[in-house]
Amino acid sequence: MRKLLIAILAVPVLVALYGATALRRSGIVRATAAIGLGAAIGLGVMSFARPTLTTATPPTDIVPLTAAAFRTSVGTGVELDAAATIGFSTPMERASVEAALAVDPPTAVELLWSADDTIVTVVPVGHWAADTYHTITVQAGSLATTGRPLTTTVRSAFLTRGPASAVAAATEVLGKRVGLGTAFTVSFDREVDPTTVHKAIRLEPAVAGRLTVEAAGEGLPRFTFTPLAALKANTNYRLVVDGVRDEDGVPVEAVSLAVRTAVAPEVVRLRPKGRQQDVPRVTNISVRFTRPMDRASTKKAFKVLVNGKPIKGKVSFADNDTVLVFDPVKNFAYDTRVVASVGRSAQSADGVPLRRAAQIAFRTELKPVPRAAQSGGSASSGGSSTPISSGGSTGGGSWASVERYYLGLMNCTRTGGWVTSGGNCSSPGGRNVAALRLDSGISSKVSRPYAKKLAVGNDCSHFIGGNPGDRLRRAGYTSYRWAENLGCRSGNPRSAVLGSHLFFQSEKSYNGGHYVNMMNSKYDRAGIGVWVSGGRVRLVVDFYHP
Repeated sequence: MRKLLIAILAVPVLVALYGATALRRSGIVRATAAIGLGAAIGLGVMSFARPTLTTATPPTDIVPLTAAAFRTSVGTGVELDAAATIGFSTPMERASVEAALAVDPPTAVELLWSADDTIVTVVPVGHWAADTYHTITVQAGSLATTGRPLTTTVRSAFLTRGPASAVAAATEVLGKRVGLGTAFTVSFDREVDPTTVHKAIRLEPAVAGRLTVEAAGEGLPRFTFTPLAALKANTNYRLVVDGVRDEDGVPVEAVSLAVRTAVAPEVVRLRPKGRQQDVPRVTNISVRFTRPMDRASTKKAFKVLVNGKPIKGKVSFADNDTVLVFDPVKNFAYDTRVVASVGRSAQSADGVPLRRAAQIAFRTELKPVPRAAQSGGSASSGGSSTPISSGGSTGGGSWASVERYYLGLMNCTRTGGWVTSGGNCSSPGGRNVAALRLDSGISSKVSRPYAKKLAVGNDCSHFIGGNPGDRLRRAGYTSYRWAENLGCRSGNPRSAVLGSHLFFQSEKSYNGGHYVNMMNSKYDRAGIGVWVSGGRVRLVVDFYHP
C-alpha cells in the first residue's frame, strides 16, 4: 500500500518533468499535453480533499426559539384580562405545545393560534388573579411541525395589578367631627360595576339614604350617599363599602370610615327664671347656651311674647356667642305675663340644631302705690331716709349709706339670718361662713360705674360691654372666681335695694342664682354700687375672691 501511494504521488512530478520538454515542441503537442496535465492535477486535489471516512450530514432544521420568543417575557401591573402572546420561529404542533404549557397559579386559559401556527395567545377564562405573580411555562420537548423538539424550557412571568381601591369621605367636616346633615362620598380608582355599588354602601347603625353618581377626576365615577334624615348628635357612625366589583368582576378592597357627629347645643340658663314673680319692668332677657351659636338662626328662633303677641327688642350676643341678650324697645307693663322661647331651629356656629327647645314664663312687678319717702332700718346699724335724686355718685355722696345698708342686708342672710319685709335682720348668725367685706376698689372701679351705666341707659343686663369677668379683668381683678347680682327697680333707693334683696333671699326655696351667689362661701369680698337716674335705681353687687 505504501509503494502504491508513493507511485501515485510521483505521477505529478514525472508529468511535470516530461511535460516541460514536450511543451517546447509543436503547438498541437503542447495543447494536448496541457489538457492532460490539468486533469491529472484536478484528480490529485479531489482525492486529497476527501476524508478517509465519508459521512452524510443532512442540513440542520431550524428549531423553535426559547425565552426570547415571548413577546412579553416580564411584566408588572398587568391588567387582569390581558393576553400573553408566545411567538415561535417555526410552525408548531398545537397539541404538543398545549400539552407542554402550564400556568402558575393554576388558571383556566384559552389558547388562540395564528393561522401559520407560529403564535399562540394565552387568554384567561375570566381574569387573572389580582396582585399576583404569574408564570406561563412551555416545557422543552414540545414539537415543531418538522418534528424537531423545543430544546429549552421557556417561561414568561408577570405581576398583575392590584385590586381597585375606594376612598370614602364626609362632606360636612366640623373639626374632628361631622355635621348632622353630612353626606358621604365614595370614589374609586378604576371603573366599577355600578350594579354592585348600591348594595355595598351602608351606614352603621343603619340609616336610610339615597345614592347618586357623578363624574369625578379622569372620568371615574364618584358615588354620594346622602342620609334621608339628619344624623343623631354626638353619635358614632361607620360608613362601610364592601361588595363592590370592578369592571373585570374583581372584588374591590373593602373600606370603612368611622365618624362622630357634632355635639348639639343646649340651653343651660334663661334669665329671668321661669315662674318668677315681681320681675322689674326694666329688665333684659338672656339665654345661655352650651356652645357658640350661629347668630342669624338663633336670633330668628328666639321670641318674646307679651299677652300672646311678639314684642320688639334689640338682640345682641356675648361670651363668644354663647349668650343671647334681648333688650326690649319699651319697658314691660306692670303685672304682665312674659313668655320667652328658643326654638330648635337655632343652630350652633358649626351648624348643629339645638337639642331641644326651651321656654320660660315670668310676671312683671305690680304697679307700686304712690307713697311718701320713708326711712328704713339697717340690719347692722340704723339708717336715715334718703331723698330721691335725679342722679349722682354714691361714692362718698348721697347714696354711700345705701351701699353700706345693702352690705348689712346681704351679710344678715349670708350668715344665717333672715331679712324681713321691714328691712330688719331676724335671728342673725348660726351659719358657719364669714361675712363679706366691702371692697372699695371693686366698688369704685367696677360695680358703681356699671350701676351708673345701667341707670342712665335704662338697662338691666349683665352683658353690656362684656360680662362681669371682663369688667373685673379690665380693672385689674384677674381671678376666675367671681359672680354678679343685679337689682333693677325704681323709687326710693333704700326701698329699692331692700326689695331687690328680698327677692334674692326668696330664691332660697328653689336655689336661685342670686341666692346661690350671695351664700357661696368661696367669695370673701364684694363690690357694691348703687346709682339713681330719672327715678331708676340700679344695684350692682360683684362677688370676688383673689
